[in-house]
This record gives sequence, structure tokens and C-alpha cells, in this order.
Amino acid sequence: PVLKVTLAVSDLQKSLNYWSDLLGMNIYEQDEEKQRALLGYDENQCKLELQGIKDSVDHAAAFGRIAFSCPKKELPDLEDLMKRENQKILTPLVSLDTPGKATVQVVILADPDGHEICFVGDEAFRELSKMDPEGNKLLDDVSLIFIFFYIRTA
Repeated sequence: PVLKVTLAVSDLQKSLNYWSDLLGMNIYEQDEEKQRALLGYDENQCKLELQGIKDSVDHAAAFGRIAFSCPKKELPDLEDLMKRENQKILTPLVSLDTPGKATVQVVILADPDGHEICFVGDEAFRELSKMDPEGNKLLDDVSLIFIFFYIRTA
């Protein structure tokens, strides 16, 4: 299992304020000397480690985001809080249709160092995360199409 994800941060205290005070994460460990902190929403879930680097975070060409699921009804309040606190909202609360499946609600934020954070409505996320009994066959079909396309264009 994934036990933790580590993010480099330019200012540990500023990041702790964001992740703990605004996003409501619990601080499980903090070491000022080593400029690191371990946070999470629950003792039994994957943790977020913040590692201070005492310099600005350079994302260069890297991309990606951390995602959390939470009850759909909490998303508007989260967005409102970020607006009141003048925090960066990359994607305001939106509903994303998945034809034939659940419509999922998301809001995407950026922390003080520009790390992207997606909050997704848990109910629809759980529906979309169910195992598809045809999944292996669908992957095999896509693989065969890709191999055929590659051979035809090579």
C-alpha cells in the first residue's frame, strides 16, 4: 500500500497553515529541525509529508495532482472557504459527466507552492471506481488495436 506522498514546500509553516488550518488535515508529526511534517485525514489512511526545501519549488515540466474524495455536500463549502481566504482555485466546482455512469463533482485547488489538489465527490467517485467485469477484455482490445496501429504505421 501507499503509506505517504511527499511534497517539497518552500515554507513549511505556510504550507502547514494551508493543509492543516484550511484543508483540515491533522498533523501527526512535525520536526522543525528537519523541516518536515506528516499530515493526514485519518490515522489509517495514506499520509501527506511536507518537506521544507528553503527555496522556491520549481515544477519545471512536471505535472500531476493529489486527489481526495469527500462527501459531495462539502465541496461548495470548501470552494467558498478558498474564495474567502483568497486562495488559488484552478477549477471552480464543476460536474463532470461520464456517459452511462455517475456524474462526478470536483474542485481543483493549488497550495502555496502550486501543488494541485483535486477534491472529488466521494459518492460518484465510489460509483466510478467499481470494478468493471469487462475491464480486462476492454484493456486487451485496446492493446490489440494499439499493436495493430503501430505495425501498420511502422
